[in-house]
Amino acid sequence: MKPFFKMGFGMFVVLLFCSLQGCAQHFTKAISETLDIDDLYKSYNLKVQDLSSLSKCKEPPTVRIENAETRTDDFDAIEQPPFTNSIIPKDLMDSVALYMAKNYERSNIRSDVKSSKVIRISLSDIKSVSGVWSFGSYYKMNVAIPEKNFSKSYESRDNAISGITAAAYAIHTVTRQVIDDPAVRDYILCR
Repeated sequence: MKPFFKMGFGMFVVLLFCSLQGCAQHFTKAISETLDIDDLYKSYNLKVQDLSSLSKCKEPPTVRIENAETRTDDFDAIEQPPFTNSIIPKDLMDSVALYMAKNYERSNIRSDVKSSKVIRISLSDIKSVSGVWSFGSYYKMNVAIPEKNFSKSYESRDNAISGITAAAYAIHTVTRQVIDDPAVRDYILCR
C-alpha cells in the first residue's frame, strides 16, 4: 500500500507543479486549422468581390505574400489561467500568409511566387484571454511593401467561445483590413 501511495502522491505533485507552472501547449496548428476560408467567409457573411476587374495592370494581377517573421521561440498567445498556451510566430505567420493568398485568389488575384507585387507580413502581437463566457482575442500584424516603402500595422479584437476560434476571427479581420486598404489594393491593381 505504501508504494502505491508514494506513486499516487508523486503523480499528484507532478500534476500540481505543471498546473502552477502553466504547462505551455502549442496551439499554432489548431489556430492554423481554424483559418478555414469557407467557414470564415460564412461566419462573416462575406461576398466575393472580383478585384481583377478593377485592375489597370498589363497582365492579370498577381501577388506574392511573404512571411517576414523569423521568431521560432514559444510566444504566449492563449491565457486560460492557470494555463498558458503558446504559438510559434514563424509557423503561425506561414499559415496567415497562405490564408491571405487564398483570400486574394477568391477575388481573382492570383498568388504567384514570381509576382513583382510583394507584400511582407510579420506578427506584432496575438493574445487570447479567457473571460467568463468567452475568449477575447487581440491580433496585430505588420505589413510592408518594399517597392513602395510602405509599412503599416493592422489590428483587431474579436470574441468567440474558444481562444483558438477568437484568434482565427481576429486574424481573419486583419487580413480583410489589408486586402481592403486602398493603398494596398491600388498597389496590387496598378492604379
